[in-house]
Amino acid sequence: NLPSTKTILSLHISAGSDCENIVETLESKLQEIDKPMRKRIISCAIELLQNNSIHNNSNGIDISVIESNDCIKLKTTRKLDEISANYLNNKIQEINNISVVNLKVLFKKNLSSENLEQGTGNGLILCRLKSDSDIETRFSDKTFEINLTFNR
Repeated sequence: NLPSTKTILSLHISAGSDCENIVETLESKLQEIDKPMRKRIISCAIELLQNNSIHNNSNGIDISVIESNDCIKLKTTRKLDEISANYLNNKIQEINNISVVNLKVLFKKNLSSENLEQGTGNGLILCRLKSDSDIETRFSDKTFEINLTFNR
């Protein structure tokens, strides 16, 4: 028996578009999710949007939130070339291989670092800490997908 799923949000953000109202849109579309989880999902969605606009500005991003009985999944897809996809996948696998305790330490170290350049990975680290499992990735046909799971 497969768990029933329901897509509660499906959104396309065009390349270079102004994401000014995105928080309000996410808040209103995800209203039926309890507030603590909704805040975690929105925080991760914004991190992944920012990551895309910084590192992949020429391509848009699709965001979906899919609800099932036991969890809620945040899924983002974007067009990426193979080199960028491999780099991002390796960065994510590095994060997945670090314990939650050590990720918290690394996150704080990156925040206090005098080297405030982009690419510390804190956005992805935050997503890993706020979700309830490893960050899942998939790459095929120049489309890179990131999935985060939030357990009920």
